[in-house]
Amino acid sequence: MRVLAKTLVVCLGLMILSTTNVPLKMDSTATVQIPSPLRTTISRLDYGINVFSYDNQLNAPSTLPALKQLDFGMQQFPNANEWSWTSNSFRSGGQAPVSLKDWGHILQSTGNQGLFIFNYDENPTFTGGGTPQDAAELTQYIMAQHLPISAIVIGSEEYGSWDHYANLNPSFSPQYYAHQSALIAQAIHLVDPAMKVGVSFTLGQGPNSLQWDQTVLRQDGPYINFVSVHDYPNQQTLSNHSLLASLPGEIAQAMQFIKTEIAANVPPQYASHIQTWVTEFNPYGQPGPQSLQPIYGAAMVESAMLWRAFSANRLFIWSYDGQAHVANSSWPVATNSSQPFGLFALTGDGQSPELGMNAFYPSAVDLSQFMQAIGSQGRLSLWATPNTVVGQVTSNQGSHVFAINTGTQTQTLSLSHSSSQIPPASIGIYSNQSVSPSNFQITTDMPGTMTTYQANLPTIREPLSGTPGDTITLSGSGFGEKSVNSHVVISQNGINYGGIQDAYTVSIQSWTPNQIRFVIPGGASGPALSTGSAQIIVETGSQVVSTPAPLTILPGSHPNASIASQNIYPGGLVTISGSHFGNQQGSGYILISQNGINYGAPSDVYKVEVIQWTNDQIQVQIPGGASGPALTTGKASLQIVSASHQSTAPLALTIGSPPQLSAAIDMTSAVHPGQIVTITGSNFGVQQGHGYVEVSQSGVNYGAPSDYYPIQIQHWSNSAVSFMVPTNKESIDNRFEPNLSPGKATVTLTNDTGLKSLPLSLIVAETS
Repeated sequence: MRVLAKTLVVCLGLMILSTTNVPLKMDSTATVQIPSPLRTTISRLDYGINVFSYDNQLNAPSTLPALKQLDFGMQQFPNANEWSWTSNSFRSGGQAPVSLKDWGHILQSTGNQGLFIFNYDENPTFTGGGTPQDAAELTQYIMAQHLPISAIVIGSEEYGSWDHYANLNPSFSPQYYAHQSALIAQAIHLVDPAMKVGVSFTLGQGPNSLQWDQTVLRQDGPYINFVSVHDYPNQQTLSNHSLLASLPGEIAQAMQFIKTEIAANVPPQYASHIQTWVTEFNPYGQPGPQSLQPIYGAAMVESAMLWRAFSANRLFIWSYDGQAHVANSSWPVATNSSQPFGLFALTGDGQSPELGMNAFYPSAVDLSQFMQAIGSQGRLSLWATPNTVVGQVTSNQGSHVFAINTGTQTQTLSLSHSSSQIPPASIGIYSNQSVSPSNFQITTDMPGTMTTYQANLPTIREPLSGTPGDTITLSGSGFGEKSVNSHVVISQNGINYGGIQDAYTVSIQSWTPNQIRFVIPGGASGPALSTGSAQIIVETGSQVVSTPAPLTILPGSHPNASIASQNIYPGGLVTISGSHFGNQQGSGYILISQNGINYGAPSDVYKVEVIQWTNDQIQVQIPGGASGPALTTGKASLQIVSASHQSTAPLALTIGSPPQLSAAIDMTSAVHPGQIVTITGSNFGVQQGHGYVEVSQSGVNYGAPSDYYPIQIQHWSNSAVSFMVPTNKESIDNRFEPNLSPGKATVTLTNDTGLKSLPLSLIVAETS
């Protein structure tokens, strides 16, 4: 199972059509009207199921009877990205239990057609997929062996980073995929013009997903027959009612998006021939306790009707083979599996003692009834209200009604020969019945306004270049007005900036229909761009993306720096003047070194505090013991590294002794632990800031930033600082201080700029 695509839940307002006089009663008191139906022709070929080359269960004697009873018209295979059809082997080694020829026999025995997933770009180190030549050889093999395979999809979810491990080509870009897919589709059609060929389409709404869809559609539209969509809309378990109520809006929204993107990005003469195949679908993104319960039968039949009514041409259910489950409070049946729930499939795998191999789950039972109602070919009429989805299938098998109550109250459905009560969040299936009466005003198109082909796409004029941190102007056309959906997206070395789902941002300074001013990422958000090539796209407010353009990242100007004559001492502030430091520190840093000890680099244990950083001036505090040992008197060096990774030559520092503050303690008698003591003097600073009082006795220190035991400061002004003599009756940060012992201790005051007083004597009294 792959990481799954998502759709957005929308309200049922998308589905409101004209009403008729067909009543639907709720609790025998309230009456609502069923809207006119969406009506479409359906057949077994419209529905398929996913089977696997790695599935031993397909070799079981019960497999063919189960597939025949399901009565779907298609199967998708192999659902294994690293499997070779030529050798029936996996890239990691070993043979698959089901070969391409084996699967062809299964198709023939069940009267099914096949959709084959062409392993995209597995060459050159792994055969069996990837190139136009491979695709031509596969098609020739299918024809020579008379395999009933009528469609090929090029890859599976290549738009997702979760699939990149299986893709041996170093480029995961939509441009590369689209270019290769066009060649592959043409190679297939050259061998078999009747073979249907599809490409991967994502339902994601972010800039990267839009870029994928729009790039692929624009380049491949003339050569393909369908787009391959995977949809697992609900990423968290819903109540039974909420699950059924969410599906109409989710499916309507997904189909609206697909049709809009095709119409907007493919010229009409090609767009009219591109179908929508939902090649993986299940209501949930991960298995849950509902997946083997009757509610899933209602959900799957509801979805099967909605997708076709909203004009999806094919729907493939994920999946055929299930797994056993572990007993828990919501599902107490004991099994022998290590899996928490069954793998939202239609049949069991025989591990659960309550269900034999290939036995139907409730979802398969209901879907099988739906398929059998279709017969050789049928007609589907579908009505939807905020509380119901009702489908009528008319075929050579008669007329059958499938009514899903998506609401929370029992509903009474009027039928041609009877009426029936449908409990909340459940399905009712009625043979030889029809919805009454028959004077429908038929609506054939999905609701909503369709987008027309956008021949004038946003265009970036080339070339673009700049240094990280620079503000540059991007010129072009078709950018529109800035809105919440307007983005400049930059990609380099697998890192993306600026997209709606990206962790790192691109700062937009101004936006007009023809010009965008933005800041090249220089470390303010995420790592700075590196010297070399990057890629840039523009997403407009209407969510149309430009063709990607190159962005050349130039080396940043080397910063120049100097330090004027200053009194430099541990804890003191130093001002560095110069140029090209960068407007923001970002990922830049100050490296200070002395006697083999380094401070300030990202890999250094000891840090340097930067007080201010501008393009031409930096103020930094000399390490004074707050992080690592304080610098000592003598020689040291300082180096600036900007966010664009440009560095100055090391600057020589001479570390001196800090000037001393004038301070005194006026004590006429000994002090006791917990007593408040005041230091008087001048130049202490109006605020404490980084200042502190340190008390020392018998090798134990209190109060400095590097000391384990803190000191409580009661008052701090420019001329007086009051503190509490350490006592074990007080706890600071859950650290209990030991009492000072009777006798002499020393007190030192350090102000915010690192200036220290001479040690002051403090006499601690005997305890009584």
